[in-house]
Amino acid sequence: MYQELEQYIKNQGKIGQKELDQITACFKPIKTTRNEMLCNIGQVCKHFYFIKKGCLRMYEIDNKGNDVTGYFALEDSIISAITSFILQKPSRDCLVSLEPSELLMISHDDFYKLVNTVPPFANVYHKFMEFAFIHSQMRIYSFLGMEGIDKIRWVMEHEPKLLSRISSKAIASYLGMTNSTLSKLRVKL
Repeated sequence: MYQELEQYIKNQGKIGQKELDQITACFKPIKTTRNEMLCNIGQVCKHFYFIKKGCLRMYEIDNKGNDVTGYFALEDSIISAITSFILQKPSRDCLVSLEPSELLMISHDDFYKLVNTVPPFANVYHKFMEFAFIHSQMRIYSFLGMEGIDKIRWVMEHEPKLLSRISSKAIASYLGMTNSTLSKLRVKL
């Protein structure tokens, strides 16, 4: 049940079996249904998730009522409504399961106990934060001033699985455009 999580952790750096067992013992399996909300706006995010199977989406709702997608996470990756999770403050984001998913979740307390006592897990956390920051910066700076068609090309190059797995409405919100604009631009490719 924990093979994928173990492999994910091993891929982040050297780790012994004892430490690996200590880490995996803190994760609990859950299954979600399509569109199941894991954290809603105003809730405090209490868990961090590893995705064995499925897809999660983190988004917020702007002042006009539009979804603005910040991130998608597919198999063999980790995600949380990170700002709320770290600060333990009400979330501005929604974290939702876009499809039936199999997840391994860890509580806030267990997560930080591992970060503080198991150096290889702290390394996993630091690498995740580095990836999240770099990904976010790349996306923000790449999208500033970019034409819509170039945004689609960016996703095709950097995140090709999204276009085949995610609804066009969710992709459009990730790219900062309407669904109809996305449809018109895809025809041009």
